[in-house]
Amino acid sequence: MGLVAVDAVASPVGTGEHSTTAKYQTSVCQPSPEPARRQLASLGEVNSIGVAYFAGRSRGGDDAHLAAALTTELANQLLSARTRSSDPRRRDGDRLLVVKLSEGGGFADVDLSLTGSVFRDENGLRTTVKLTRTSDGAVIWSGTRERPVVQLPLLARLVAQEIAVRISAQITAPSPSPSAEKSSEIYELILRGLYIPSKYDPDELLNAIDYLNQAVKLDPKSVRARALRNNAELRLVAWGGSGTAVEARLLARGALSRIQDRDRDESERLVEEADSEIRDGVPVHACQLLNSAIDRDARSAPAYALRALVRARGGEVRAAFSDAEIVTQLGRPLWGNSLRAVALRRAGDTTAARQQVRALLTQVRRRTGPIPFWDARFLATALADMNDWTSAQSILRRIDPRDPRVAWVRRDPSLQAPGNDRRTRRSR
Repeated sequence: MGLVAVDAVASPVGTGEHSTTAKYQTSVCQPSPEPARRQLASLGEVNSIGVAYFAGRSRGGDDAHLAAALTTELANQLLSARTRSSDPRRRDGDRLLVVKLSEGGGFADVDLSLTGSVFRDENGLRTTVKLTRTSDGAVIWSGTRERPVVQLPLLARLVAQEIAVRISAQITAPSPSPSAEKSSEIYELILRGLYIPSKYDPDELLNAIDYLNQAVKLDPKSVRARALRNNAELRLVAWGGSGTAVEARLLARGALSRIQDRDRDESERLVEEADSEIRDGVPVHACQLLNSAIDRDARSAPAYALRALVRARGGEVRAAFSDAEIVTQLGRPLWGNSLRAVALRRAGDTTAARQQVRALLTQVRRRTGPIPFWDARFLATALADMNDWTSAQSILRRIDPRDPRVAWVRRDPSLQAPGNDRRTRRSR
């Protein structure tokens, strides 16, 4: 699933007492027009590469975790590559390679693109790789490399080195070591728990916890399996689930108070920074951060969700709808439908927006107990956009008070009901 570039559609300026409307009426997150393909005089000028998630091609078809693990490890190795500057007068000397991840390729703004397949056989793991120059489609290198499954990081390193040699770059990350797990079975269970289709889908997170529980059962002393299981549990609580017994147990153990201690990759850190920028009224920089987050993780549901919000507020309605649909496909239909309501309202279809919001409100009110933070926040955002402040506040009050992010709501001006002082300032 690649990013979808669509034309922006200007929506009418909202009326009423919505405090953030004026800030977002200029296009802040429009997709850039497709850049002219850069002509490379030599491979030594390469400064960017797109990596498409490798495809699993094993006969049994049960190798998506291996393909995702190899792709991610390879991208991380390439992120440490330093390429020589073609201009000897430049003081910065070597420069880091820009690496973008994608679902299925479709790169237009990088110098080279990398695609590949993963096969499992009796000898272990085999990958077939092709490196292409995007300007003219010329194949720069293609090849096949093999290693045992437990040496998957070394397999990624071999491919990264092949690429580095051809672009006169140097991989600066330390050479990875083979897995230290007791068996390949444990190692694969860890990979299944670590490389799920979406790290934000509650069902996938539950699957991850199950795989990691199996790994711990086989080897109770596995430090890595235990650490990853703990992090998957905190992610489930942080992003919210659907009220399963696993979640109830974690909440009873006080996991909600520890969610800020979970490990975050660069994509998630960028999402949190962008979220803060949105609350502070800096949508242009927020969108830049969200684009970077998606480049790092093409399956980042919160990055697409926040970008949909910025785009809708900026009048880029069709692009907002596209992002909201991706959010739904990534396992967060409540987020996607809430943002679709915002986009409908910004497009001028208030009736459809209101119907959408009422359906969501009915759905959420059937829930018992607290509402997960992000579910409540996106729904409250849609309600506030409809000026239904009473319902918005009632939803926000159902966030668990132990959630350390409750303070974020108080700092978000778009979720604050207009007061008399604000009406007074407008009347002046």
